[in-house]
Amino acid sequence: YYLGGQELMMKTIKENFGLDVDHVITIDFKGFVQVVDTIAPEGIEVEVTQDMVEDMNFAVEPGMRKLHGEELLKYVRFRHDAESDFGRVKRQQEVIVKVREQLSEQILSVQQFADLPKLVENITQYVESDLTMPEMLALAAKVFFFQIDEIETMTIPVENGFENKTYEHAGAVLQLDYQKNVEALNNFFNKPKAVNN
Repeated sequence: YYLGGQELMMKTIKENFGLDVDHVITIDFKGFVQVVDTIAPEGIEVEVTQDMVEDMNFAVEPGMRKLHGEELLKYVRFRHDAESDFGRVKRQQEVIVKVREQLSEQILSVQQFADLPKLVENITQYVESDLTMPEMLALAAKVFFFQIDEIETMTIPVENGFENKTYEHAGAVLQLDYQKNVEALNNFFNKPKAVNN
């Protein structure tokens, strides 16, 4: 992404994993803070550890805490524990799910649904996407009309799908088992969806 933006990122995912990316939404740190505070003005509740307090200069005590934009950004960026980058990815996924839940709660009433275009417009000023405003509104409306009971996530590389390697020209890297990771991605995206009766 750093070298070629959304276009190169989509091409890289296609060439490495055989996946077509239909659309992309990106957000920078400042935008993350603004979007979180717009969607969840009361904050998002997460588990803050003592390591996070010390490493990220949190102004809160360890434990379950409601964090707002700036503090929540520190939370999702923290990676100085035993899980390193993998823990950071888990926290990012956790926050995405909780922000989605907050958005759903905001648009449950008819009046709030009527305010949906304004909410989407407020959010989109902080993100970059190849989606048009009508497409974003249509996606947001799906949250209103179709209840989403569960969001599934996965992380690449998958467990036992890589080795820690060190190369003189590149330093420490995760050497992927591409076959195992491609299979996991295909299984994730192509598994049958549960049908509610």
